[in-house]
Amino acid sequence: MSRSGIQKSVRMFHKFSEETMRRRGGDQAGRESLSALSDIAAVLKGEQLFTGSLLEPLGAFTNLLQSSQLPPDFGDYSFGDAILAIEEAHAELRQSAEQRWEFAPEVTDEAAQALSDFMPEPAAAPRAPDHAAKLRRFVLDAAQKAEPTSALVVGALACPDLPLAELAARFQRLTLSDLDLPRLQALVQTAVPEEHRDRVKLERYDVTGSYVAFAADVKEIVAGAAGPAEAERKLTELLESYDVGAGSAGLAFAEEKPSLAISAMLLSELGRGYERCIQGALLARGWDSEATGREPLAPALELLRCLVAQHHIHALLRRARSAALISAVSEVELRGGPGTKGTPASEPRDLLHVEQLVERLPEIAEIKAEQSWECRQDRPGTAEKRSLLTLVEAVLV
Repeated sequence: MSRSGIQKSVRMFHKFSEETMRRRGGDQAGRESLSALSDIAAVLKGEQLFTGSLLEPLGAFTNLLQSSQLPPDFGDYSFGDAILAIEEAHAELRQSAEQRWEFAPEVTDEAAQALSDFMPEPAAAPRAPDHAAKLRRFVLDAAQKAEPTSALVVGALACPDLPLAELAARFQRLTLSDLDLPRLQALVQTAVPEEHRDRVKLERYDVTGSYVAFAADVKEIVAGAAGPAEAERKLTELLESYDVGAGSAGLAFAEEKPSLAISAMLLSELGRGYERCIQGALLARGWDSEATGREPLAPALELLRCLVAQHHIHALLRRARSAALISAVSEVELRGGPGTKGTPASEPRDLLHVEQLVERLPEIAEIKAEQSWECRQDRPGTAEKRSLLTLVEAVLV
C-alpha cells in the first residue's frame, strides 16, 4: 500500500473532475463528489479525520481506479489499500493523543453474559443447497492445497454449511472460534465424528477485539447522559475515536500461523452488534432506539464496521499461511420465492462498500483462487412472498 500513491491519484482525479465541470458545467451531485474528493485528500494529508459519510465516495473512486477506465498514471489502488492509507494518516494525526481503544479478543465467562447483542444468531432458515455445495467445495479445495498440520475456522458459528467433519479428518489440529462456547461445543458434537473430536480445539475469541470494552463504554455513556442528545453526541465520539491499527488485529490466541484460516459468511456480519448494543442502552433509558439509523450515529457506526472488517482481512493475510475468505457482497430483495423469476422489490445493497470482494483486498494479497455465486432464500414474515438474492464471493489468498 502506498499512501503517497493514493494521495497522487486523488489529486489527479480531483483536478480532472474540476476541469470537466468547468468545461461542461456541473450539477449538485458533481459538486458534492468534488467536495468529497477534497475531504478525502485532506484526510490523506493528515489534516482531518475520515468520517462515515465519505465511505460511499471513496468506494466509487477506488472502483473507478480498478475498472481500467482511467489512464495507468492514476494507479489501480483498491478500497482496502485506501482504508489502510487512511489509517496511516489517522495514526499520524493522533500521534500525541492517548490511545482510546485496544485489540482485546479475550472474553471471560462473566463478560460473555453481557454480550448477547454480539452473539451470532442461529440461521433462521437453511441456506440454498447449491450455495452450501459451492461453499463446501471451495473450502475443501483450499484445504487440499494447504499443509495438513493446522486449520482455524474464525467465527465458526456464522456459517452452518462448513465441512467440519472433512476438515477434522484432513488436519492434525482444527481450531474453531466464536463468542458462544456452549454452541461451539454442541456444533462439534453434531458435525464432527467422535474419532476426530480429539483434534478439535475450541476458543472463545472476539475477532474484532472490541466487544467487551464497547458494551461497557456504551452502558456508561448512556447511563450518565442527561438526555438523548448528549447520549448521541458522546456515542458518536466513541464510535469515531476508534484508533486500533490493522496490524494489531488477530485471529487466534496461538502465535503459530495455521496452514489454513477460514472465514466464511462472517465479514459482512462483523460489528452488527454495535448497533444493537446502542439501541438496547437507549431503550433502557426510554429514548429513541431508531437514532442509530440516522445522523450522526448511522455513518459513525458504518465506518466502525468497515474498519473492523478491513482489520479482519488484514489479519487473515498476515497471521495465516493461507486463508479462504467467503462473504456475502451484495443483496437485493425480490418479489416471489426461490424457483420463480422474481422482480426486484428494492435497490441492490452493497454489504462491503465495494462491488467485488477482491476490492477489499490490499495489494499485499496474492489471490490463488476465486469464485462467485448467487444464493436465494425465502424472506419469511412478509405479506407477499419474497426472497433475498445474495451475491457470495470467495477468495483463497
